[in-house]
Amino acid sequence: MIIDKMQNLNNLTSQEFAVVEYIIGHPKDLLNMNVTELAEASFTSPSTVIRLCKKLGTKGYADLKYIYASEYPEMIKFKEALKTKPYNKDSTIDDIMHTMPLIYSRAIEHTRSFLDRDTIINVISSIKASNIIDIYGDGINYDVAKMFCYKLEEIGVRAVAHDSANWNYCKLLQLEKAAAFSILISHTGKNPNITDTARRLKKCGITTLSISGNIDQRLAKITDYHIHIMTSKNTLEFSNVIFTVSTQYILDIIVASLLVDRYTIIEKDIDALKDERYEWQRNTL
Repeated sequence: MIIDKMQNLNNLTSQEFAVVEYIIGHPKDLLNMNVTELAEASFTSPSTVIRLCKKLGTKGYADLKYIYASEYPEMIKFKEALKTKPYNKDSTIDDIMHTMPLIYSRAIEHTRSFLDRDTIINVISSIKASNIIDIYGDGINYDVAKMFCYKLEEIGVRAVAHDSANWNYCKLLQLEKAAAFSILISHTGKNPNITDTARRLKKCGITTLSISGNIDQRLAKITDYHIHIMTSKNTLEFSNVIFTVSTQYILDIIVASLLVDRYTIIEKDIDALKDERYEWQRNTL
């Protein structure tokens, strides 16, 4: 959502930040304001509002207002249903059942609003050009990495999950000039194990994608591509669920894109497997 972009921009001037603060504090006002009125209400200038529009990736104020208006009903729905800490000691099973889909949807919508189409296209192209795909993560992210590998295997793409970098393995890829692509997952973007892995891969000339939150940029600065996903601060904010759903959304986009690219091959493989299964069943009767 455009409101998520506003809240997560890191390169705002104090005046631009004042405009964002006003919009967040008065979410309904923007629907009925022209650029001059918003500037006056936020004690800034029309040129400041226009600069903010450009930083948000919109064509101008009219485009910003159109996007904001189209997303406003859903934004209000999320705001009313979700709190920073979605549950408390008095939450009932009905509360949990009602809110959980909204948590998933919020995490995905936040991540989608930051998703750059060109980055996804370049990542998919790099993966298709590679014959070695590695994915790195530790803790829960290692499990997410393994799940990603399993999904790729199902469509005939081999990938390997790692919880740390093997220096000899990386050097061998470099010496063999292997067509390799690596994905690195980190909740905070500053996990020392993952950032060290990213540096090793960079030294070996291996193309990399990082998936992390937007709080710390150190991992993003090391890798060739970066995708920002939604994160939160602690367990009471359901941080692991939000982060995992966001990450799986990105990885599933990659899987689906590769499935589409390999659609005809997979279709033939499915038919061949059906024939083999039929023959096996017939011979065992």
